[in-house]
Amino acid sequence: MVKKILIILTFFICFTNASLAETKCKYFSEADVVNDVLVNKKEHYTCKEDNQNFLVTFFTDPKWEQTATMLFIAVLENL
Repeated sequence: MVKKILIILTFFICFTNASLAETKCKYFSEADVVNDVLVNKKEHYTCKEDNQNFLVTFFTDPKWEQTATMLFIAVLENL
């Protein structure tokens, strides 16, 4: 029982790691100052995700979804 829990926990840690997907974000803001008060403040975020990791692509790309599902079922079945 402990072995099964450790295996499942290992899978969760490997596939939910935040460092697997990298993003490059740019931020800028603009505002008007009237009588020392900011008005019309606008913030802009532009992010580009660098998704070159195979594991992230394998589990998120629609062309691999059936393969990922069958692999997951096979692993669970053999536990």
